[in-house]
Amino acid sequence: MFDRFTALYPLDAGEASPPATIAPLRQVPGLAELVTMAAGLSFGDGILRVFTDDEARRAQSLANAMWPEWAPRIRPFAQDWLGRLYALDLHRNALLLLLDSAVGDVYELDCVIPDLLDEYMVDDPGTFLAQHLFGAWRALHPERTPAGACVGFRTPVFLGGAEAVENLEVVDEEVYWSVHGQLWAKVKDLPAGTSISGVEIS
Repeated sequence: MFDRFTALYPLDAGEASPPATIAPLRQVPGLAELVTMAAGLSFGDGILRVFTDDEARRAQSLANAMWPEWAPRIRPFAQDWLGRLYALDLHRNALLLLLDSAVGDVYELDCVIPDLLDEYMVDDPGTFLAQHLFGAWRALHPERTPAGACVGFRTPVFLGGAEAVENLEVVDEEVYWSVHGQLWAKVKDLPAGTSISGVEIS
């Protein structure tokens, strides 16, 4: 399992921290195998990180705050280098969700974890890992992003920020999601094309 993915994005150094009891995870295809292999670690020099239990709980609280209407459905298990969350969708028999705070959207994916890694991320890395942007960023910033941080957009895409290296910075995940959540709450119901100015973060 995950052979195609790990051939392109090898597991980074470290020792995984899977849950003490793996059995309850086996009802979700690929989840027990993924956390056993990589909980608390990343693949591909930091392009994708698999959560520990504590990290997953923190990610869920951040996602719930930004999208409370999705809260009953979300169980995060990993994030990419841009801080986008991959989560189980508990309302769709553990199919997957992609939560992107910079865009302000939740995407329903018609796949399970093995398909996500070995097909979606391998065959369409631009969409699912922003690989082109990752390469450009790492060329200028070769250091690994530490756990608890992500490379985020200074100006969110939903406020017109460019999906470009010039609009990226290393930022604490909790700060990043909190700021985006507050901004998103102020603008999400505005009509398309509304000019935005004077948005303040409390």
